[in-house]
Amino acid sequence: MKRFFIAAFAAVTLIATSIPAFAGPEIHAGLSLDPDDFIIGLRWNKALENNLSLVPSVEAGFGDVTMIAGNLDLHYNFETSSKFKPYVGGGATINWFDTEGDSETEFGGSILGGMTLTPKIFLEAKFGLGDVPDVKLLVGFRRGSSE
Repeated sequence: MKRFFIAAFAAVTLIATSIPAFAGPEIHAGLSLDPDDFIIGLRWNKALENNLSLVPSVEAGFGDVTMIAGNLDLHYNFETSSKFKPYVGGGATINWFDTEGDSETEFGGSILGGMTLTPKIFLEAKFGLGDVPDVKLLVGFRRGSSE
């Protein structure tokens, strides 16, 4: 449990000191599989060079277990002439799980793919690597355009 609080403090400190450089926050919600949870979260998006974006996020999940996750993802945004903007990426995650009073902290990764449907709405699928949720299906909303 002590390890979780140290990691959570470090993640919150990193995000809090970086927020002025990031657009957002963006809100997202969805489902995870194994554990089967409803997820709600916030993420921030920082455009880097060469179609890359740094996207840290925090999430809470409720259902089979209670989950709190911190994620640090990197997205590659494809250039298209369409209003639909696909992206792919991957990242690292730290997850705290509480199952009926028994808790554990797990580190893992993910590969992901998504699509910006409008400047304010996106869909995303994440596939977990390690002892983290196997799949996350998310829909999200931005306050403004990411372009």
